[in-house]
Amino acid sequence: MADQKLSELTAATSAAAADDLYLVQGGASKSITIANLFADVDTDVKFGDTISIDDSETLTGAGAVSVAKTVTLLSNPGANGTLTIAAGSVGQIKIIVMNSNSGGNTLTLDDSDLGHDTVVFNEAGDTATLLYIGSKWWVIGGTAAITN
Repeated sequence: MADQKLSELTAATSAAAADDLYLVQGGASKSITIANLFADVDTDVKFGDTISIDDSETLTGAGAVSVAKTVTLLSNPGANGTLTIAAGSVGQIKIIVMNSNSGGNTLTLDDSDLGHDTVVFNEAGDTATLLYIGSKWWVIGGTAAITN
């Protein structure tokens, strides 16, 4: 490998967070992991294709909405109930979607950390996009009913 140019190396088709990349920084050769490269991207980022979020959870009833997953699907809840959500990280986005509700049950997101009192999901297609700022989750979009 020492006698190969970078352009002659076999191309990788995927990368994991712990994989190393070759980096020339200030004229010195270094390595950096994928995780560290994207940890603090301080530049404009442009996406030219479809963006996909693949970290989701599915809830079928009342309970805690995960802040470790970006998307929560509310799927055919078996009964009415209350959803809760813990504190997030500043700038964190959370998307909640009721994707099915054949029983006609209502789930209400009610938490002291909400910038609004409650967000009500009562039919398939109800959505809420939340943003965590200033120690609160704020509803920044969606079709679910919001009450103060």
